[in-house]
Amino acid sequence: MSEKIKHNLPIIREKKGQFMVDYYELADDEGVVFRCDVELDLIDDAPQEERPWLLWLFVKSDAPLSDTFSAFMEDLKNTLKATLDAVFAGTITKEGWVECYFYAPDGKRFENLTSEVMSRHGGFAHERGASRDSKWEMYLERLYPDAYAQLRIQNRHTVEALLEAGDDLTLAREIEHYLFFQTKSSMDRSIASLSPHGFVLKEEFKDDQNDYAYGAVLTKTESVTPEAVEASTALLFDAALEQHGLYEGWSTVLAA
Repeated sequence: MSEKIKHNLPIIREKKGQFMVDYYELADDEGVVFRCDVELDLIDDAPQEERPWLLWLFVKSDAPLSDTFSAFMEDLKNTLKATLDAVFAGTITKEGWVECYFYAPDGKRFENLTSEVMSRHGGFAHERGASRDSKWEMYLERLYPDAYAQLRIQNRHTVEALLEAGDDLTLAREIEHYLFFQTKSSMDRSIASLSPHGFVLKEEFKDDQNDYAYGAVLTKTESVTPEAVEASTALLFDAALEQHGLYEGWSTVLAA
């Protein structure tokens, strides 16, 4: 139980093939859960002036996580990149449909190329189109994860690391949480608001070289099931945000 597994923001980017992608899940206004896979590294230079066209292909699939569908997606990405210089932005998977989004210099040949790719994989019921999106609103406003989704992504990575190490997630253990604030008074108010929820101050520190100079380590003993982690981290994130602070993740030891 000596090994410590740590969660840090911002989100870790995982390489899958030649694309740096990750995913998160959300519920829409009607409570329907959907999955969003996104090319994270595009955020570094979005929007790209040289790729003002949004290309979209919606395909119907009953098994969007299967090896067969993954092969189709890799073929689609590679073909559009090689022929149109298009970059993959992300997908939204919802109610049996996978919405695939790309950005390209123009939309010429998009329909022909997507038809060729789909025919190589048995064909799909589909819809498709192209439109100018020079501000990359689709990527920035719908695909790229907001702060809460980033938190869920990192929580998932950390829980997966614990499972890979043989951890029993249901066993309670001490979890350390890290928060940072611009003033000591805001830090104190946040700590006080979290105390009724079982969080205990373990350590305070100060870093005058940082804009968020006042840091606190809070602990709580509980399990690290996905449900427990999401509930606690959302509470901490909101408490820090209310005082204009930052929640910077958590760490714990293995329990098996």
